[in-house]
Parts: sequence; C-alpha cells; structure tokens
Amino acid sequence: MMVRPIGLVFMLCALTGFTPVPYGSKILFAGGTDVPRPVQERAWRVIETHCNYQRYELEQRSFWAYDTHATKIDGAVAYSIKIISELAWRKSEPPSFIEMTIVGDDGMRLTALKSTFVGCAA
Repeated sequence: MMVRPIGLVFMLCALTGFTPVPYGSKILFAGGTDVPRPVQERAWRVIETHCNYQRYELEQRSFWAYDTHATKIDGAVAYSIKIISELAWRKSEPPSFIEMTIVGDDGMRLTALKSTFVGCAA
C-alpha cells in the first residue's frame, strides 16, 4: 500500500519546514523561501546540465537548499543558493556541496557556480 509511505514523506517534509518538491525541481527549499519557483527549476536544470552526475545518481541523491539569499543588483534580483546533496543510504560517501548564483532578469542567467566532491562547471 503506497498511500502510507507517501503520506509519511509529506508529513516529514512539513515537520522539518521544507516544502514538497516543485514540479520541475528536485531540490528541497525551506518553507517560505524567497526563491521563486522558476529560479528553483533553473537551479535544478543547472545541476542536471552542469554537474557530473549520472542520470541514476540524480534519482538516488537528495538535494537540499540549506542557505538562500536574494539581493537586488542593477534592477534585477540575484539569488545565491547553497545546496547539499547526499546519498541517504550510503553515509561512507561525503556529501556534495554546490553553490550557485542565478540572476533573475529576463533570461535567468547563471553567474556563479562552484562545488566540492562533484565536478560542476558553468
């Protein structure tokens, strides 16, 4: 019966203050985040296309935005996002850390990207 495990997941997300995963993003952001959904989706696409994860790794790993900031710069808003990624069932492997800045102007530009324990290139 799948209803109970799914309900449990949503309850745990609510209790920890994280919102359920948006449609186009697998990154969990804290409830009430100042990062809008299109920027969250763009951050996920950055991880998919700019970081050296295999497709199966993206499905197995959890991604949590643990620090986000929004700053106004020249009429646009820059979103600084720090993400931790880990395999919950494999604690012997260190977690990956990804930091990115996305400027939310017309095209949502990626302006900075760095990482540890996984290769990411802008």
